Amino acid sequence: MRRSLLILFLAALVLVPAGASAQPRTGRPWEQLSPEEQWRAWENYQRYQRLPQGRQRFMERRYQRFQALPPQEQERLRQNYQQYRGFDPGQRREFTEKYRRWKSERR
Repeated sequence: MRRSLLILFLAALVLVPAGASAQPRTGRPWEQLSPEEQWRAWENYQRYQRLPQGRQRFMERRYQRFQALPPQEQERLRQNYQQYRGFDPGQRREFTEKYRRWKSERR
C-alpha cells in the first residue's frame, strides 16, 4: 500500500502539467493511468528503489508530511514545483543557491 501511494505521489510530481487546475487531486488506481503515466510512475519507483534506505525513509517521511497538509497547501507546493521545473538549468542553479543561503541564514 505504501509503495503504491509513493508511486502515485512521484507520478503526480512528474505528471502534473504546468498551469494545471487548482482543484485538489487524489491518486488514481494504476489501471486508470495512461500507458505514459504508468511508465513514468514505474521509472520513478525504480529510481526510488535504487536509493539508499536512509534516503528512502527520508522521502517517506516527507511524503507523509505532504499528505498531512491541507489541500490548498499541497496545491501551492505542486505549483511551485511546476514553476521550478520550467526553469532552465541556470535559473535552477541560481534558485538552489539562493535557497541554500536563505536556509543557512535561518539556522
